[in-house]
Amino acid sequence: MTNTIINKSISGQDSSTKDAYLSFEQLALGQLYRRTDPSDNLDVKKKWHRKLLALPAYYWVLIAQVFVILPHVAHLPLWLIGFAVLSIIAQLPRVKAKFSRTRYFKRLYQGMQMLGFLLGLVGLWLTYSTAFGLDMGVAFLVLCLVSKLWELYKRRDAYVVLNLSLFVLAALFLMDQGLLTTLQVILGTLAVLLAFIALNDDGNQRGDGRVRTLGVLGIGALPLLVVLFLFFPRLPPLWSVQLSGQQATTGVSDSMSPGDFANLSQSTALAFRVEFAEGRPPQEDLYWRGLVFSDFDGITWRPNPSRQQWQWESARQMPPWLVNAFATAADATKLAPVTYEIILEPTQQRWLFGLDYPFTQQQDTAVTSDFTLLKDEPVTQQLRYDVLRYAPMRIDPMLSDNDRRINLALPSDGNPKSRALAKQLFAQAGSDPQRYMTAIERWINQTEFRYTLAPPRLGQNRIDEFLFDTKAGFCEHYSSSFTFMLRAAGIPARVVAGYQGGELSRGGDVWEVRQMDAHAWTEVWLAGQGWVRVDPTAFVAPERVEQGMDAITQAQGVAMFGDGAGAQLSYQQYQMLQSLRRLSDQASYYWQKDIVGYDQDSQASSLLKWFNIISVMQQVMWMAAIAILIMSIIIFMIWQRRRKHWHPADQPLIKLSQRLSKSDNTLARFDNEGQLAWLERLTIDSKNNEELSTCLIQVMQQYRQLRYGRLSTLTTTDKAYKQALIQFTNKVKTLL
Repeated sequence: MTNTIINKSISGQDSSTKDAYLSFEQLALGQLYRRTDPSDNLDVKKKWHRKLLALPAYYWVLIAQVFVILPHVAHLPLWLIGFAVLSIIAQLPRVKAKFSRTRYFKRLYQGMQMLGFLLGLVGLWLTYSTAFGLDMGVAFLVLCLVSKLWELYKRRDAYVVLNLSLFVLAALFLMDQGLLTTLQVILGTLAVLLAFIALNDDGNQRGDGRVRTLGVLGIGALPLLVVLFLFFPRLPPLWSVQLSGQQATTGVSDSMSPGDFANLSQSTALAFRVEFAEGRPPQEDLYWRGLVFSDFDGITWRPNPSRQQWQWESARQMPPWLVNAFATAADATKLAPVTYEIILEPTQQRWLFGLDYPFTQQQDTAVTSDFTLLKDEPVTQQLRYDVLRYAPMRIDPMLSDNDRRINLALPSDGNPKSRALAKQLFAQAGSDPQRYMTAIERWINQTEFRYTLAPPRLGQNRIDEFLFDTKAGFCEHYSSSFTFMLRAAGIPARVVAGYQGGELSRGGDVWEVRQMDAHAWTEVWLAGQGWVRVDPTAFVAPERVEQGMDAITQAQGVAMFGDGAGAQLSYQQYQMLQSLRRLSDQASYYWQKDIVGYDQDSQASSLLKWFNIISVMQQVMWMAAIAILIMSIIIFMIWQRRRKHWHPADQPLIKLSQRLSKSDNTLARFDNEGQLAWLERLTIDSKNNEELSTCLIQVMQQYRQLRYGRLSTLTTTDKAYKQALIQFTNKVKTLL
């Protein structure tokens, strides 16, 4: 029906208008578009946006595809993006014009469509190695859209492409519900709507009214959008799907060797947010535990695969290592655990973070024997989870032979200087672990060690080179070397990787931990105490632990990033990005918390608080009532805008016409009849009634004065005009 209306409106235009532009079908066949309005060549700088809006519908369909496909670049394979770009370029009239001269133009494009689609299916299989999955489904949807472009010849093809484009845009929310993604979807939707408008207004060379039409559609839809968002019942998902996890994201790695955390420490990207139910622990206690590294090959630390796991179930018995830990926590504090909620950014990894020592009762998250939280699936989207903190806890007061062997293991050779130093200091400390650690701290303080984010590169004997040559590094250098020294002296030790510290958000109500807060520390096993946290970074840079990474970076400035002009540039970039990140992260936090996080529980509590709604039936009734009210207001505004507004001098005559029509329809004014012509007709019809005829003539004379005579130069608010209008109205009333 829409196509018929459009075709009728086009066919109803004069021949000069038809010659002034090329139709959608002509452009789709490769005929080149040339603007014929000479006024468009003037004042080019001021009218570029008008020229863009005035482009024919065919071009707007292609422009919309750019806005639709571009946001998918972050998670689609590059070959598919390349095929999409090639397909859009191939639809340009200038490109089609080169092939349209041949007899096999459409067959060529049809062959490219089939070949591209079949090769695309093969590419999707090779990329994702499955026929199912969310990534695969979105990529297949994009492939269908791109393939459809190769048969874009008629308006109905354009309608199919644009409708499919809306589905492709909506698929972005399956990947991410962030604020940036939402803005991208809004821009893409506006481009698609402009293409729809252009399809229904293809003969409008100047593009007048297209933005106004878009505004009317948006303003009319926005109130209904708000009502549906607030009141439409939030239903739990019927099923869930898991991302393939092909995207690479910055985060704590599953292994550690000196240098891994350098880039992370300079990144202001958000790692996670924390909402504390009660008071926040002091800064020096904010050790966000991630992975525990027990295996060391001389260069790299890795988790030991033999660690045990336990997952919460209400009737499931806890393992002995967990029972002992809780028993010591209960004896020490006699208090309930500290509860808090973490909003973790996507990491594409399974491990979660929590304060020493974390515990959770979520059934999709396991706790390992070294107190690492492991989720069932990788974290591919922003994740909220509750954590319990029991402190202090005594972990493994009795160390098993297997755990002792694992946490004492060192390579058979390498780093001879460090081994010799360990034996020397341990002997001087009387083989006492506490005094030995104090001796290491004293030795480091007496030597010219420094904390830097730009340490020199290390070779094979990394511990020796760091302790005796470079003497410059950050947390992982110190934790790795300190753990090595402990093991070399026969003391069980391991490295813990995670984050330390953080800062309050700009709003002051949320604690934010960033990638720059990535940290590594040591846990040493002491008889009668179990595993004890020791942070060797505090030996050199205690402010890193007490005040946080941001404070030490601000204090040391450029020196933290090395020497020379490159360090100065890195520091300036760090400061600028940090400010921008904080602003964007604050906006993203409120978006995730108040919009994306507006789930079933939030909706129920909010509606109860605002409208005292306690049931789904009330919720639906409120939604329907407000929606009907808004639609009525919109309809009234449209009617008010479109109804004819009469001149004050015309209104008395309109009432006269309505009164006369009740007695005789022929006496009423016709729609195509002017006021004076109507009055003159009435005068002729009433020539037998001299008094009536005279009165009508006087009304005509007064009307001419008000509309076309001397009084017409005055405003309707002028005193003389008002007086004349009153006299005219009274004269007309004598005819009623």
